[in-house]
Amino acid sequence: MAMNAKEKMMEKRVEDVMHYGVITCRTDTLLKEVVRIITDTDVHALVVIHDNGNVAGIVSHMDLLRLYGHNLLEYKAEDVMTPNVITISPEATVKEAVDLMLKHNIRRLLVTEKTPEGERPIGVISTTDVIRDMREQPWFW
Repeated sequence: MAMNAKEKMMEKRVEDVMHYGVITCRTDTLLKEVVRIITDTDVHALVVIHDNGNVAGIVSHMDLLRLYGHNLLEYKAEDVMTPNVITISPEATVKEAVDLMLKHNIRRLLVTEKTPEGERPIGVISTTDVIRDMREQPWFW
């Protein structure tokens, strides 16, 4: 039996709507460099990675605002990053991603693939990605 449009939408996977690629820095990157990367690339956060490429944390605009007026040469990404990043698998459904965003009151999720040592970042799914997908549904028109 064929699925209707709503059922198809509810089964859509994160990998179908996410954007691939993330901008990263290492745990020992000076905050001066983190600020430069964020302003040059116009992203809202940098994924902080260990030497092996796995996720260590994330440095967001809000993390940086806490250091307004401080000497950024005195801090590294690992000093201000949020270490427990909420992630999702590319195989998860978009509905699962939406539920996580709503539960944690966040606008984007880091999409990762599992490795023996942890999780490697591969992309991001944001509220904008989900809303664009909503617009593409047959019932929108």
